[in-house]
Amino acid sequence: MIRLSRKKKEEDEDISAFWLITYSDMVTLLLSFFLLMYSFSVLSDDRQQQLVDELNTVSDNRVRRERPREDLEAAAREIAAQFQKDQAFVENTETEVTVGLSSEVTFGSGDDALSDGARGALERVAGILGKLPNAVRIEGHTDAVPVRGGRFSSNWHLSAARAQRVVRLLMSSGLDPRRLQVVGYGDVRPRGPNDTPEGRAANRRIEIKILKGAAAAQ
Repeated sequence: MIRLSRKKKEEDEDISAFWLITYSDMVTLLLSFFLLMYSFSVLSDDRQQQLVDELNTVSDNRVRRERPREDLEAAAREIAAQFQKDQAFVENTETEVTVGLSSEVTFGSGDDALSDGARGALERVAGILGKLPNAVRIEGHTDAVPVRGGRFSSNWHLSAARAQRVVRLLMSSGLDPRRLQVVGYGDVRPRGPNDTPEGRAANRRIEIKILKGAAAAQ
């Protein structure tokens, strides 16, 4: 006579337990389905139509949240148009549309105070962004010249302060703060070489990134 070892018996019991779990899940799903169908059948025609309309509304709202890429690009171009042509650029990737703004027009050297012209332009930018459901990330960037003196101990602190300044203005102009993100990158993401005046000027910038996809809070 061949006897099953205790280990073999335990393995068989485990396999049976898995099968029972799967079976019970299937029965539960079927029961839920039939209960749902029964509940729907006893509703009046008006209530059925109301339920269908509500489900369609939820679906339509979800679709409207995902704005077409063309809408985001048009919004980015409109934002860039609030500034002079050589002070802004627009870039598009699979995940975001970026509007870059030169720090020459937005901030004074080594400072996080917005210029009067930049404040007015960014207030209009808030109105443009307010028409979209997307999350928006504000990034601060600097050149590689070390900060000397002043209120900021490093380019990291300066870039973060500038990005925060832009975010606060957008919020005060009515943009939902739950849609906004802020990041300071210092000099670690240059657009040009830091050994030329032109390259350093390109690196000193604020980037407004419209993320593709609705903000989670919306």
